[in-house]
Amino acid sequence: MDDCRSPIETDDAMPRLFVRCVGDREPELVQYIEHGIEEEGVPWVVQHGYDGDGVSVAYDASVTSSLKIGIGVAPDSRVVVHHKQLPDDDPVFDRSDVTAKTARALGSNSARLVKGTPLKPLE
Repeated sequence: MDDCRSPIETDDAMPRLFVRCVGDREPELVQYIEHGIEEEGVPWVVQHGYDGDGVSVAYDASVTSSLKIGIGVAPDSRVVVHHKQLPDDDPVFDRSDVTAKTARALGSNSARLVKGTPLKPLE
């Protein structure tokens, strides 16, 4: 997973799902989200240092990603999954107090949205 933490070059044409962290610290949940995405075989990158709430960060990530899906992770264990074609205030998932198991399922479901496959149930 180390290669998904490298800086994104402006000319990087590789399609990726963006996982954006609110603030400078990476919440522990991010590793579980990454496991879920990796299981589905979709490329992603983790980015830090974003301001705002999880919804706005996830929406901006979805607009930026050529895969049209973005994830926002807040320090208070809130995970938001957004799709570019949804209204900016209406994400696909917005979960608070996320556990490791739920974080993994949200990562998997984010990748499944990209692939157009059925979603996993959340606890």
